[in-house]
Amino acid sequence: MKLQLENMTTEQKLGMVLCVRRFWDEDMEFILELVKKRAVGCIQLHASQKEKNKKILEAADYPILVFNDTESGFPGTDLPQIPLMSLAASDKDEYYEAFAKGIVRDAKAQGFNGTWGPVIDVLSGDGPCKVHRTFSNDPLKVGERAEKIAKVFKQNHYLSCGKHYPGGADGIFDTHMAEAACDYTKEELIEKNLKPYKYLLERDLLPSIMTGHTVYKNIDPDYPASLSKKVIDIIREMGFDGITFTDSFAMMAVLQKYGEENIYGRAIYAGNDIVLPNYRTSVKDCFEMLKKNYEDGAFSEERLNEAVRRVLTAMEFVDTKPENPTPFTEKDRQLLDDVAKDCITAVTEEGYSAALTGEDKDKLFIILTDNDFKADAPEEEITERKWYFPNRIAKKIKETFPESGVEFLPEFSSAGDNERVLNMATKYKEVVFITFCVTYAYMGTDGLTRRAESVINALANSKKVSAVVHFGNPYALKYLLPIPRKIYGYKIPDSQIHAIDVLKGTLEAKGTLPYDLNK
Repeated sequence: MKLQLENMTTEQKLGMVLCVRRFWDEDMEFILELVKKRAVGCIQLHASQKEKNKKILEAADYPILVFNDTESGFPGTDLPQIPLMSLAASDKDEYYEAFAKGIVRDAKAQGFNGTWGPVIDVLSGDGPCKVHRTFSNDPLKVGERAEKIAKVFKQNHYLSCGKHYPGGADGIFDTHMAEAACDYTKEELIEKNLKPYKYLLERDLLPSIMTGHTVYKNIDPDYPASLSKKVIDIIREMGFDGITFTDSFAMMAVLQKYGEENIYGRAIYAGNDIVLPNYRTSVKDCFEMLKKNYEDGAFSEERLNEAVRRVLTAMEFVDTKPENPTPFTEKDRQLLDDVAKDCITAVTEEGYSAALTGEDKDKLFIILTDNDFKADAPEEEITERKWYFPNRIAKKIKETFPESGVEFLPEFSSAGDNERVLNMATKYKEVVFITFCVTYAYMGTDGLTRRAESVINALANSKKVSAVVHFGNPYALKYLLPIPRKIYGYKIPDSQIHAIDVLKGTLEAKGTLPYDLNK
């Protein structure tokens, strides 16, 4: 059924601009009631909750926008999860296209018709919970790489979303934890961070955006972009007329300073069309807060109608059958498997190759682990969340360098741990470190621990470290002393195997660093 703006009640209109995103049992009755009233515009489903999803979607007789994050691929898929930095390091057109086609295949099979992605932040330095989610610190490369993904999404009538408007992905704080700030002027913002938005907009590949929680002090010192009419108006002035989502209002960047009671109304007033509410609060309570904000005059009926119009336009798009859909093929599957190999990047000092030289018996490999790690534990299953596997790496090293030594070092090592590996290093001519850093929301950092850095630098100071193989944020190595070989494996589990082949010289490191680490 197609909804008509002129025939909608205020309750229906308010439901159009609030994304339903909590799925606890006590919410289900209220959610189903809203759906049956045609008062839900967007819903965030979770791939793991198939029965609840089915129940909600079967209750709808109109095309709800069904979204989730698919930044690295569809959750729970049989395809590899590939962060944008790994795609950018391998940087082949067919890889971006296969990545997007895989997402569309898996998402549509479960009733999804859109995603909050691709990320088009322009990286301008290190930042927690950011780097692995970005393409580059070159604005043009960000636009070009996002274009390849957005084209496939559009061709399949799968709604894409550029985020996190107005761009930029560096800062000392993860906005899940605290408000971030940027001192760009409006002119600097347009010249730098907004270039990918303009690039996609000119190619009709920007149907929606998501506003971030960074304060642009020289544009609006009072509110972050997600609550700022001044910041949102900039892209509207550029001709953008698609949906504007807020980033999650569960994030501390807004909750700590502004509270929850009035932010929904403020967000709609500022120019957002759909609010992602606090998932810790029930859908009913979020709806009641938005309704009260409207009744108190936080935003006008004219502004509400404008937002609903955009939502209905997007609904019509996702409900239209694609003329030329792009099927996911066996070749696409092979391409996605190849990213883990082709992304491996070697940065070496002059006169050094990526491959190690000399005898195996002269080499000690020290593998960094999390503190809960158990050496020689049974083979670990590769899961969606866990991606770094020290035992698997150790097994590969022993197969590839059979006479070398292998030691494990916890990332939060004790004095005894440090003494053990340093003493073991006295028995070898060279040391190779395998390092990692995790990147999750609310971690506050995705760098190496200072303890791990101190051990690496102690041996680098003795000129014993011949290579570091790192998985995760490439900026994590910035505090290390000079090391002749740095191999970046990024964040795909299979890259941990291929990186060892690069050290052996049986695989070429074809990748290139997506970022200028010296900026």
